[in-house]
Amino acid sequence: MSKALRTRQKILDTAAQLIYEHGLTRFRIDDLVADVGITRQTFYRYFKNKNEVMTAVVVANGIKLAERVFEELTAMQLSFEDFLVEGVVHSVEMIKSEDSFYRFLEDDLTPAVGIMIENFLTVEQAMLPLADPYIERARESGIVKAEVTTHDILRWIFRAFLSEMLLSGLEPVEARRNYLKKMLVPSICYDLR
Repeated sequence: MSKALRTRQKILDTAAQLIYEHGLTRFRIDDLVADVGITRQTFYRYFKNKNEVMTAVVVANGIKLAERVFEELTAMQLSFEDFLVEGVVHSVEMIKSEDSFYRFLEDDLTPAVGIMIENFLTVEQAMLPLADPYIERARESGIVKAEVTTHDILRWIFRAFLSEMLLSGLEPVEARRNYLKKMLVPSICYDLR
């Protein structure tokens, strides 16, 4: 790895740590450059502004969260319908319960949601290689409605995730799970019962 790539990665790693410790709203470039041991000028060689580095951190960690959830749910061997519901519920519960980087999402939801919405296509592109084979198997089994694309499914899951993040404190997990089964699943899947 070149020195430039190592410096950029060190900036991102330190930014992630500062965001975890202080949140997005209290994240400052001055703190970042001091912790990394670089000048502001060096920082601006790698990133245009504070928002660009925050976006890089949020998107990278959002992708890691989605990959981790996908991996854990795949190991559970759930039906496709349960996979959709549990993907949303599990993501929200993981953010709420862990002492991890993702915790900042709950504390700084508004700016984090803004970043996630602006960068949905980037996250979606990263998720396609994981999700597409699973969705295609469900489609081949006749579970997924013919007119529903993989992009549609990922958008529905993303919207349901954002909604659940906002409402998660208002209802118990089982009520949220039942709501998703009633509202999310029928928009994507045929009723095969």
